[in-house]
Amino acid sequence: LTYLAILTTTLFLRTKMYHTTMEDGQTYMGALFFAVIVAMFNGIPELNVSIMKLPVFYKQRDLLFYPSWAYSLPPWILKIPIVLLEVAIWEAISYYAIGFDPNFTR
Repeated sequence: LTYLAILTTTLFLRTKMYHTTMEDGQTYMGALFFAVIVAMFNGIPELNVSIMKLPVFYKQRDLLFYPSWAYSLPPWILKIPIVLLEVAIWEAISYYAIGFDPNFTR
């Protein structure tokens, strides 16, 4: 994620993002789209882990050991701090270098 943030920073490097022409808007939307795509593809390795755990999930469900929400809710809650850290790293590296808003209070 750090590598992709640095790559994004070098790709869309701006000290100030202008909003006057259509081309400036396309650059702005391109940077936002790339950030969304990186966030989306960042979760793909989680799919492999989830699929590998399915046989255990089905066995416990069929034998009435645990309800499905008890099996799926704890990993989701435990991922919240990791996701917040990933977002903080992405924003710290790319947000101001791309030039979305140079005002720190915003």
